[in-house]
Amino acid sequence: MRGKHILLITIALLLTAAPALALDNNVAHPNLTVRAVNLLVQQEPAYSYLSSYINFNLAAHTQLTFLDEGSVKEDYGFWADWNTSVWGSSQDPNVPYLSYQSHGFNPKTGVNWDPSPGGTTALVYSTTVWNKITSAYNPYFHMGRFAHLMEDMASPAHAHADLHVDGDDFETFGEYHYSTINFTPTTVRMPSTHGLPNDSSLPHPNGMTINSHQNFILNVVWRTYYMTSYWGGILVKRMGDRQPDSELKRMFPYWDGGLRYDNGGWFVNDHYKIDAVGYNWIGWGIGNNPDWWQCTNDAQYFYLENIDGNYWNSNPSQAGLGVAPHVFKVNKFTRIKPTTNLNTALAANNKIFTVLYGENLYPMSVEWIAGFLKYAEANR
Repeated sequence: MRGKHILLITIALLLTAAPALALDNNVAHPNLTVRAVNLLVQQEPAYSYLSSYINFNLAAHTQLTFLDEGSVKEDYGFWADWNTSVWGSSQDPNVPYLSYQSHGFNPKTGVNWDPSPGGTTALVYSTTVWNKITSAYNPYFHMGRFAHLMEDMASPAHAHADLHVDGDDFETFGEYHYSTINFTPTTVRMPSTHGLPNDSSLPHPNGMTINSHQNFILNVVWRTYYMTSYWGGILVKRMGDRQPDSELKRMFPYWDGGLRYDNGGWFVNDHYKIDAVGYNWIGWGIGNNPDWWQCTNDAQYFYLENIDGNYWNSNPSQAGLGVAPHVFKVNKFTRIKPTTNLNTALAANNKIFTVLYGENLYPMSVEWIAGFLKYAEANR
């Protein structure tokens, strides 16, 4: 969240008023869920009957039976933009109160939110939803809830346990510009055929290639984490163009107001600065609300929160504006390592982060949800 290091008591007060924002409930969540069903049906017509459980219509359909309805109501929608004429009651006994508290999961640290508002991680919570799928009278509603969790795992803030109580650039962009993102899901993905294999040089755990409901969550969230954490090397407290060559420095070169250190002068904390993104403050005092920071328990990797460049009250994400790094990963879900050849692993880029994320995270989530629906139908 912007203001990551504000007092915990302030966080607690905020949480009593509003949940951490998620992908938009009127646009992204239901659309991604429907896309997943359509992909599965297209690839495997034997599942064509699932088409009868999408495109919920409050006037025509029984509530708590539809996939897209479940994917929306999983947020226990007491949101300002909740559309009761489309989804009906915003509160539903089939969804736990304050369910959003269990929608975060940093796979590197195992934390649900930072700082935690309660609840449990999305990985642990997914078993609660899975048990509903296998035992309840309305399995498709609960499959939609599970799809919601997977969609959240494809949101950078959720995969970094960033308690974005004051909004999130990627999710805001999706609310206003989802239809402008061109993406074509092509493959129904399963852990047994597409899971991340064992790799001693990467932090993801072993055993992610076995079909299980939790491995669908893990495969999505680790890919999101790798795509949206950037190797910066060991940053040094030296002025000028002194930072080590890295993925982060090539994304934001010094000659263009990019990665650098500033001693802050008399009245401002020392900090690292990227003009287009903002500050990574050092210590406490004046200027302790970071715009980007080192990933927790993941030395030399950095998470960028302020990807629309907004410092004040306007919201560039609503207008479709944002920050475009000079280069980006060729293989979008790669984790750049200290031994990686940056010349071949990175390529010139002119797209803003929100578009890069949408073009890659949206189809990734759809493909894995399609696989999960196939798995759920065979195992419920």
